[in-house]
Amino acid sequence: MTPSLKRRLKTALKQGLAQAHAGAEAAAEIKATQEAEAIRRKRTKRTHLQRGGVLYAEEAHDMVVRRDEDEAKKAREALERAQTAIKRAAKAERKRFLDAVEKDSRKKILASSSRKTLMKALCLEVRKEGRKRAKRSKQCKTERM
Repeated sequence: MTPSLKRRLKTALKQGLAQAHAGAEAAAEIKATQEAEAIRRKRTKRTHLQRGGVLYAEEAHDMVVRRDEDEAKKAREALERAQTAIKRAAKAERKRFLDAVEKDSRKKILASSSRKTLMKALCLEVRKEGRKRAKRSKQCKTERM
């Protein structure tokens, strides 16, 4: 191959690569634009505001504002209902916890009171037994004399 042919081929290859790269970039840009347009089309609502008659721009604007206010009001009400439900659930959980703690403390009180009762009964028995022994020892002493 001659040097001039090499130079021409090299230039042609570089130009071809540049065009291919530019074509790929253009294709990617077109695809991104088409996707953005599709999203924009989905986002824009083309709803009918009125049936029949003349619709003036001011009336249409008022209708749209009213509709947006109604949607916002519904969203606020839904939020309030959800917050109320959360508060109720937290209150119920707290009540269950307090009931469990109260039940446990009652068991402890009952257990301690039964211990106290048992201790009192035991002390009474010990005293009775002590008195009996004291009587016996007195009797034994009197008998020995």
